Amino acid sequence: MPRGACFELHALKFITEGANASLIGKPGTCKSHIAKAVAYQAILQGYDVRYTEADAEFARYTLATSLEQAKLMKGWLAADLWVLDDLFLARRIADVGAEVLQAIVHPRYQLRRSIITTSDRVVQDWGKYLGDATMATTILDRLMHRCTMLEFEGKSYRLKEAAARIIATQESS
Repeated sequence: MPRGACFELHALKFITEGANASLIGKPGTCKSHIAKAVAYQAILQGYDVRYTEADAEFARYTLATSLEQAKLMKGWLAADLWVLDDLFLARRIADVGAEVLQAIVHPRYQLRRSIITTSDRVVQDWGKYLGDATMATTILDRLMHRCTMLEFEGKSYRLKEAAARIIATQESS
């Protein structure tokens, strides 16, 4: 991952420009950690930030009353920065979730309000996870137009920590 791109996000210039960020890569490579750090910095600078875990938030929306759905949608649209973490973690999202994603991305693009997405899934496969290639193209078109794309590689820090614990346990026995 290029260090300059991380600094660029941390400086928050992308929010004032109405740009997006997409953090894509293997599990355990700190995508969510960086997204949360950028969101925290934005909050400290006075920005209105919404952080959501994609699967849980789309499920919450699906189960909500129409009044609650309208309130959720209003919050997602109004925020200066919306962090959508772990997009496609469960692979395919429900049709309602895909429709909600499109309903949020399009107006946020027009309003020039920033989105950070994190995902373990490569962008080329988003069509099959959304269940609709045209919808995926529409969403990606708006997300990627003004976007800093960071690709994360390497080994999972969680697996590395687990391996270190196993070795420490074996050495102490």
